[in-house]
Amino acid sequence: MPIPLENGDGGPPCWVLLVAIVALLIALLLLWAYQRYIASKKAVHHLCDYCGHMVTAVSDCHHAMVRERFLHGVCLECKKECKLVCARCKRPL
Repeated sequence: MPIPLENGDGGPPCWVLLVAIVALLIALLLLWAYQRYIASKKAVHHLCDYCGHMVTAVSDCHHAMVRERFLHGVCLECKKECKLVCARCKRPL
């Protein structure tokens, strides 16, 4: 009884499976790099519960742009962690 990965009775050669796995890993690596380095640089818009507009978030300390993290941000002016507020009405997002 042959092993399915052997090059024999109907099974694909081992190198074909290896190439497919490597191609999938490269695709996963490219998607991860895109998300981390390119997509994260774009401004994220939030729906403000108070004014109802789609706005970018600013910091609560200086009302400056922020680098967003999960549920908080880093103020680009003072480099400290801050809460996200609406750029229009200055209320918490």
